[in-house]
Amino acid sequence: MAPSIEGVFEEAALGLLEAMTPSMPEEVVVGTGEWRVHLHERDGDTGNDVLLLAWLDEVLFRAQHDHRWLIEVSLSLHTDEHGRSVRAAVSYVDGRTIRRSVEIKAVTSHSMMLNFVEPGEHMPGIEGAVPELIGPAWCADVLLDV
Repeated sequence: MAPSIEGVFEEAALGLLEAMTPSMPEEVVVGTGEWRVHLHERDGDTGNDVLLLAWLDEVLFRAQHDHRWLIEVSLSLHTDEHGRSVRAAVSYVDGRTIRRSVEIKAVTSHSMMLNFVEPGEHMPGIEGAVPELIGPAWCADVLLDV
């Protein structure tokens, strides 16, 4: 949940990695960079939900294959004549230094939800897990394959 769609993308990325219950070493070296994801219109759907899925796939790939474990992110969404993209300024640590209690294999599109909650609209929470949301806000629900 976040007040902006960009915030939902940021929170979803951090939540994806947090779902692995990481254990960070006390001292880490922090790297920075820019990560991008682009969806071309010629290849199909470029909607917000598909873009979110592509972004989360990128975050998971970077953590597992490039050993870049995301710790901070500030991103923006862009649209041009070719499609839509995410541009993210990121801070990360070496993923090989992170112990995980669960390994996520993939982010799935099954039952994925990305919605704008209108001003004054109530979205019920899940007791003990998710608070009630009162719009205006964005929210996402993503199923992970473990």
